[in-house]
Amino acid sequence: MATLNEMKKRLKEAADLDKIGICKGESNKVMIDLNGDGEPEAALIDTNDSGNADLLALDVTGDHKFNLFMDDTDENSFPDVTYIDRNGDGNLQLMHFGEEIKDKLQARLVRIFVALTDPSADAEKLHEALADLAASVREIKRVRENCKK
Repeated sequence: MATLNEMKKRLKEAADLDKIGICKGESNKVMIDLNGDGEPEAALIDTNDSGNADLLALDVTGDHKFNLFMDDTDENSFPDVTYIDRNGDGNLQLMHFGEEIKDKLQARLVRIFVALTDPSADAEKLHEALADLAASVREIKRVRENCKK
């Protein structure tokens, strides 16, 4: 697993290939601006002070608050718990627990997490993962908007 500093450097290099930006954040976070608006829509976070990212947080509502989380609780570089704050009120709901992931979007986000935290990933692979992450967040936002109608 890549350390956060190494990850931030490699992600910046990959992000330069697109309008995706790596934003300043706290020392335990790599903030990712997926649409060039200056605000992060994603973050890779070290929640346990190990020096490695173990949580992928996403803003899927567009309110600049993270509300979808994929957590690697056993530190094996593979998220095993997914939870969401559906109403933005801090009430987290478990979406998935365990090794088997059946939901297509969830599986896609797991692949993205694995690629972004892979210390051997080259700039092209990281760029593809960042672009896929941006597309995934757009898709989630679109589905959420359609459900509100």
